Amino acid sequence: MRVISKKRPPFMTPHRWIFLIAAGILLSATGFGVYFREIQMPRWTAASDAEAKAIEAAGLENVDNVYNHVWHKESWIVEGSDLDGNKVFVWLTGDNESHAVKAEYGVSFKQIKNTFLVEKPDAAIKRIQPGMFDGKPVWEVFYSIGQSPERYYYEFYMFDSGTFIDMYQLPAKTEP
Repeated sequence: MRVISKKRPPFMTPHRWIFLIAAGILLSATGFGVYFREIQMPRWTAASDAEAKAIEAAGLENVDNVYNHVWHKESWIVEGSDLDGNKVFVWLTGDNESHAVKAEYGVSFKQIKNTFLVEKPDAAIKRIQPGMFDGKPVWEVFYSIGQSPERYYYEFYMFDSGTFIDMYQLPAKTEP
């Protein structure tokens, strides 16, 4: 005679699948977070060091922005306000030199942008930031002009007067 047996329930029930998928997603997100933190930690550390040096060098009360600029050599530019409420830019170079300039003694971001767009209305601005060019504080404008292929340019303007210094064109294609 035949024995009728009950079928055993499956090991992977819907609840176990949900738990396994959720654990996999959580493990992947944690791994990505740790990886991202490891990659970004040197930059974050350098930015916080630059911020601390600028606060000490120029007596800043608070910091609004920290810029990293690399052209001839790496420099950090910290934008903030001092104890009197004046907006100040502090340039820090790799050889522990600092140079602070009150924003009122320089050309503003908006003035540089407006001047640039009047000269080149067909340009698409990618970034405008303060920088250091030949040891002098400057505004760097990185932009493209929509040709085929698209061309990218850097232009530098004096921070204090807004006068044009130099322009560099990046090659459209690079060959190996």
